This record gives sequence, structure tokens and C-alpha cells, in this order.
Amino acid sequence: MRGDLDGGRAEDALAGSETSFLFVSGSGVLLQRTGGAWSEDSFAEDDPFTVEPPAARRPAVEEPARAAAGRDVRAIVLRPGMVRGPGEHGHLALIRRSVDRTGAACSVGEGLSTYSHVHLDDVARLAGLALARGTAGALDHAVAGETPTRWIAEAVARERGCATRSLTPAEATTVWGAFDALILAASSRCRAPRTRR
Repeated sequence: MRGDLDGGRAEDALAGSETSFLFVSGSGVLLQRTGGAWSEDSFAEDDPFTVEPPAARRPAVEEPARAAAGRDVRAIVLRPGMVRGPGEHGHLALIRRSVDRTGAACSVGEGLSTYSHVHLDDVARLAGLALARGTAGALDHAVAGETPTRWIAEAVARERGCATRSLTPAEATTVWGAFDALILAASSRCRAPRTRR
């Protein structure tokens, strides 16, 4: 269900209904601008974190959805990592695009920026479990692992038979555009200890 209905919020329309409401967000809310460097920060479901400006709207949407649990809505927020699988449009697709544009499998800076990832099938399974057994007001992370961007670039280079290349942030913007360059140079690492339980 969309986050708004005729200008109002879905959780407002569902108040008092005891309906299950699953809001799918994303681990991008945890984004850290690292410029391609490694970040040792990895966040569990309710760990505090500093929100970067590009992700500032995410918590403002997640929080009312979770709070709807107090209004007789069984609301749960699902926060998947970078989703991979059929129709891939994340880091792998972007790095393959860099080969087409530059002749090399590119990453930004050191290439150690890292997003947690999860397969689409696992997200679907967790969504089903959340709807069947989830706790109202919960925040669930969907994450199965993580891979630094440079490692993805190295795999693409083997696949395509080309070299790897490190780009500066300015060069990355010319290859991918500002938003995708930001994502490839950022880290967004999360853990899911409560969700796994």
C-alpha cells in the first residue's frame, strides 16, 4: 500500500481497523558518506545513528508507520539492504554500466564502501513472516551479507575480461550521475539480530 491516500497517510486511513500494515523502507536510511572508504559502523534494528541529508526523509516516514501500532494497526517496518536478484539494479548493474562507459569495472576511491545486501526471495520470505508473526510497531532488517564495492568491481572485471579502475567522486558523477555515484561511494551496513530471532 502506498504511503499516502488522497493526501493522507495510509496508517491514518487504517487506524482502529486492526489491519496488518507492512511498510517497506530500506537500509539507505543508514547511509554514511565515506567517499569509497571503509566504515566499521554496522547498525542493528534500533541502534541510534546519524541521518545523512540524502536519507533525511526516511525516518520521518518510518516513525509514523511504527507508531500506528498504538492506533490499533498492526504496523511493521521492513528495512531491506541492497536487494539483489532478478531485475538487479543495484551495485552490480551500476558497475556493469561503468564497463560499458569506461571500458573498466569502476569503484570510487578505495572501493571499500559497503552496503549490506539481501536476495529478493529472502525479502519476500521475511515479509511473509512479518505479516504472519511480526510484532506491531517492530522494525525488521532484511540482510544476508555484505560486499565492498571494489570486490564487486573485481568480479565484474573477471566476468567481462577487463581491468578495474578507481574513480574520484567527480569522475564517478560523470559515469553514473550524482545520485548513483553517491550510493557507490557510501556505506550502509546493517545487522539483524532481533529479526533473525
